Amino acid sequence: MSVKYTLRLAKPDDAEKLLEIYVPFVISSDRTLSDVSFEYEVPSVEEFTERIKNISAHYPYIVCEHDGRLLGYVYAHPYMQRAAYQWGATVTIYLAPEGQGHGLGKVMYTALEALLRLQGIVVTYACITASNEHSVKMHEACGYKIIGTFNNTGFKHGHWLDMVLMEKVIAEHPKHPELIKKIGELPPETVTAVLKEASARLQ
Repeated sequence: MSVKYTLRLAKPDDAEKLLEIYVPFVISSDRTLSDVSFEYEVPSVEEFTERIKNISAHYPYIVCEHDGRLLGYVYAHPYMQRAAYQWGATVTIYLAPEGQGHGLGKVMYTALEALLRLQGIVVTYACITASNEHSVKMHEACGYKIIGTFNNTGFKHGHWLDMVLMEKVIAEHPKHPELIKKIGELPPETVTAVLKEASARLQ
């Protein structure tokens, strides 16, 4: 059976295609989409490329490819900058319209969390616009729970937006945790195996 879906780590060359997925969440006339991102302007391809490079230097940045087309991406980044926060990470996901409603988000999060556990991460967080009920429900289906609301924390399109903070404990909290590893410090064959297993679930 030929492979229809492939999960792999993002490359800088993916920036243009990933940016196409992201654009509606910034500037769509449909506010249910463009309220998702708190950016006002679409970043340039060059800036988006740098974002991929910077994130990928430390955390997993995963894309899903289907017949040569990128359907979505998911990545992690620091929850807070201080050293004592390093065992937590914030996760972010964006899917193209044709990538939604097929369980893709859950599979991509499963792969992301597996890699984060190998790095030493024990808890993940998602910050979501409160009005984005679709994303909130998807995260709940993935095991996330709302632990707080930031009221009127962002202003876009002439109105104030609430943000909910969701949390998922993905590993036990060790009594004496080791410093987290960078994604590049994990054995390449282990990373490949995680992504291959996740890809198989989508066939």
